[in-house]
Amino acid sequence: MNSTTFYPEITSKRVKERSIGDAYYRVQQWRYLFRYGIEENGILKKVNLKQAADLVRVPKKTLEDYIQIFNKAQLIINIEEISEKKMGYLRSYMKKNKSKIRKAMNLDKQKQREEKLHQQQTQEVSENTQQNKSEDEYQKFTYSIYPTEQCEFGKDDFEQDADWEYSILFLNNPQNNPHFD
Repeated sequence: MNSTTFYPEITSKRVKERSIGDAYYRVQQWRYLFRYGIEENGILKKVNLKQAADLVRVPKKTLEDYIQIFNKAQLIINIEEISEKKMGYLRSYMKKNKSKIRKAMNLDKQKQREEKLHQQQTQEVSENTQQNKSEDEYQKFTYSIYPTEQCEFGKDDFEQDADWEYSILFLNNPQNNPHFD
């Protein structure tokens, strides 16, 4: 086995068609190598898609084709259930079920839109709640024309109005006022 590849060198010519499980595994390895790189002599080395494809011994174009097929197939079928079959089976299955794939893709897009909308609404509610809290804190400041007297702004406005009206009536009728006897 070569130190730069993950698969042993095959002396005989490979079979043209891969099994679905093997293709799926190689696509996963290819993406993993691209994302995280490889370690050579204790040093992490990033690789591009072409280099990663060379490491898994499958052409980059084939891997790109496989990844598109698997992304669509996962919408309508469990890949692990058919992993022993050949890629030709999956391709023909996909051709037969184009309408199912379109419907599944539309549902998936709709779910993504709904999730995005829900996240935006949640964020707006959070921002409004934060804004309301800051407004409530602002309204709790005490205002008074006398330094020793404290009253909360906006608190019990109705009761204060009723007290004021009672005071006006009380002061305007001296006969009801015990202080004027």
